[in-house]
Amino acid sequence: MKCDRCGKNEATFHYKTNINGRVTEAHLCPDCARAMGYAGSVERRMSSWFDDDWFDRPFRMLEPFFGGFGSRMLTEFPQPVDVLEQAQSADPESSAAEELLPKDEAMSLALERKRNALETQLHNAVAEERYEDAARLRDELKALGGKAS
Repeated sequence: MKCDRCGKNEATFHYKTNINGRVTEAHLCPDCARAMGYAGSVERRMSSWFDDDWFDRPFRMLEPFFGGFGSRMLTEFPQPVDVLEQAQSADPESSAAEELLPKDEAMSLALERKRNALETQLHNAVAEERYEDAARLRDELKALGGKAS
């Protein structure tokens, strides 16, 4: 396709506008596009995306959309190495997150849970008329010291 302006060179720049429903197309060679002022703005925009600090600040193109979130993300949020170092250097005795139950309370709680599970299984076995299973569950419940109903 030939250039719309000079008609001599091959058109490599295609510009299309739609203003109030009126569509205008321009097919221009690089020289005519530069002369009309189209190519300079495109070249500047494209070159600004891929300049030298692209690899230093990879989120720079997204900053206008996210309000600088990309640049803050690399500096303000804790890095995984920092979190691991804090976890490794923490004193296990002073950790408030590990408040364990005393051993006797933990054992009684586990025993209570086991009794409740056996009672539920016993009621289900009787309801489904599985009397052999119900007898076995009743014996287990008596051995734990629970009431067999």
